[in-house]
Amino acid sequence: MRNDQPTGPRRAWSWLKRRLPFLLITVTPLATAPLAALLLFTAGGEHSAEALGLPENDLCKFDGFIAQKCFYYFDFWRTWLLLAAPGALNLLALLWFLNRNGYVRVAAVVALTLGLVRTLIVPLATVAISQIAVVNDGGLFLRVEVGATGVVTDITSPTEGTAIRRILVAAWVGGAIFWGITVLVWRAYEPLMARFWRNLDPPGGPRLDAPKRWTGFLTRR
Repeated sequence: MRNDQPTGPRRAWSWLKRRLPFLLITVTPLATAPLAALLLFTAGGEHSAEALGLPENDLCKFDGFIAQKCFYYFDFWRTWLLLAAPGALNLLALLWFLNRNGYVRVAAVVALTLGLVRTLIVPLATVAISQIAVVNDGGLFLRVEVGATGVVTDITSPTEGTAIRRILVAAWVGGAIFWGITVLVWRAYEPLMARFWRNLDPPGGPRLDAPKRWTGFLTRR
C-alpha cells in the first residue's frame, strides 16, 4: 500500500515554511544585539559637555575620598541610528512577500511589522523611559549619569564605556520584553487565522481541524 504521509524531513519543512517569517525575526537578535554594541562602542562618540554648554565632566573630579558623579552626553538620533541599523536584517521578511500562498504573505506582514517596531521604536523608547535623561538643549541628547565605584581607598572613575553599556542594557531590556511579545504573536497566529481568516490555507493544505467553538484566546475545541 502506498504511503502518502510526508516523511520526517518533509513534515519538518512543511511546518517550518509557514512559520519562517516569525522564525526569522525571533532569531535575528542573536546577530543584531552584538552588532548594535559594536557600532555604539566604535561610532557612538560622546559629545563634549563644555561645547554643549551643559554640566561638564569636571564633576568627575575627586576631592579626597568624596566620589562624584559624571555626565556623558550622546546624540539622540545618532544613537537611535546605531541601535537600529543592525535591525535591517528583519527586512529579510520581505522575501516571503514573493510567496504565492496568501497565508504566508500575511505572516510576512505581521512579522515585518513586529520586526520594524522592535528595531525603530523599542530600543530608544526604553532608553528614554529609563534613568537615562533626554536633554533638549540645542539638539536632542541622551544624558547618562555614571558614578564612581569601589571603596574609598580604591575608587574607579566613571568612563564613557560604562555610559555606553548602560544605554545598551536599557535598549536590550526593552528588546527582550518585545521579543517575548513576538513569540506570543507567533503562537497566536495560527489559531487566529483559523478562526478569523479561514479562506487562507497554510502551505500544507486546508485545515481539517478548524475550530467550531472557542473557549479562550488560544484554546479551541
